[in-house]
Amino acid sequence: MQIKILSVTSKKNTLFDDLFFQYKKRLPRHIQLDHIKIPMVKRSKTKPVKAAVLEEGEALLKHVNLTDLLIVLDETGKQLSSIEFSSWMDDWLLNGQNPVFAIGGPDGFSEAIKDRASTILSLSIMTLPHAMVPVLMSEQIYRSWTILDGQPYHRN
Repeated sequence: MQIKILSVTSKKNTLFDDLFFQYKKRLPRHIQLDHIKIPMVKRSKTKPVKAAVLEEGEALLKHVNLTDLLIVLDETGKQLSSIEFSSWMDDWLLNGQNPVFAIGGPDGFSEAIKDRASTILSLSIMTLPHAMVPVLMSEQIYRSWTILDGQPYHRN
């Protein structure tokens, strides 16, 4: 299974890259996890927010295949427990599906992204630092794998 995390980012922030890699390398070989950074489009008087968000959406969609499950991360989305999320992962593994998690920029997603999404998922109703979200997702992906594999990492 190929899992992608796409994030719109304004800086070359590498502060959390090591943490992301720590969870990535713990996953078994048949679960490939990648983080792709999409440059945030600069806003200006000549490029309003809506146009920038549309351009970011187009850049995100270039990394999504027709058969991928696009999951938009947004505070208004559905919230899941780790057990529920691991059930999703089990379905992806059984059905040979490749999830793609999209993390928007500060102004959110275009309607084209939301329309293409299989689902909208919320990690929290709180606003989280965008640079930290790929780490949180990689940890939850790893946690889900350990739940499915019967490892003691996740405790109720």
